[in-house]
Amino acid sequence: MVELFEYSTATWTCWLLVFTRISGAMMVLPIFSSSVIPMRIKAAIAALIALCVAPIALSSSPGGGTLEMGQLIATPLAGAVSIGGELAIGWVLGATAAILMWGAHLGGQLIGQDSGLAFGQVVDPTTGQANTPTSTLMTIFAGLVFLALEGHRLVILALCGSFDSVPPGSIGKILLTGIPVETATEVTREIGGQTWLLGLQIAFPASVALLVTTIGLGILARMIPEMNVFAVGFAVRTGVGMLALFMTLPFIADLFGVVVNTGLEGSQLILDRIGGS
Repeated sequence: MVELFEYSTATWTCWLLVFTRISGAMMVLPIFSSSVIPMRIKAAIAALIALCVAPIALSSSPGGGTLEMGQLIATPLAGAVSIGGELAIGWVLGATAAILMWGAHLGGQLIGQDSGLAFGQVVDPTTGQANTPTSTLMTIFAGLVFLALEGHRLVILALCGSFDSVPPGSIGKILLTGIPVETATEVTREIGGQTWLLGLQIAFPASVALLVTTIGLGILARMIPEMNVFAVGFAVRTGVGMLALFMTLPFIADLFGVVVNTGLEGSQLILDRIGGS
């Protein structure tokens, strides 16, 4: 009976840690983090995945035994550190995939501001916030590309495979001993830098086209003073911005594919770096 109790405690402790990591990833993962999906559905998906992964992850837990797993939440401090660590690492893994959506949203915002479409903000169904039409368009387009590339399946597989590199509960011990500041700083800088880089790459063609259009309108205003450049310029800039955006969509789709693959590779590098801390 004692052995059965120890096994049950270890199994449910492992399930809780696995569920916490998956829930942390779903907070920011593309598609799964959408406010359109009810919270109960998200919790049910995370619980189901954790129920399937926990028995496998238990074998790779620290020490590989039931007593070791049960001690991870033996005290309030140990439990808080273990659960908080799993939530944090899940969020980081989800953020490497969410760079796609964040960068697409940023690029759409930049295009909307340059083309004048920022004046007509609409409610984004994926975030519930007011955004420019171009940012909403790019966010939806990024989500469709993500699904077309089977990114939802790949990130779930990568998330389940993360327990091989960083077993459940081991992140708590790493936090107690201290993660090198360089590791946390490098991860944060890389995620932020990749988001800005993707946004600028998306907005660059349209921004260049709008810059040339602005210069051309300025020259026309000097050559034809009677022309109302403000009335004509707004419509011209909007049309040029949308035309440039739609002409570059095939190239943006290829860029999204590269970002998805890079994000999966980056998540594995982060796991190896944390596991080797």
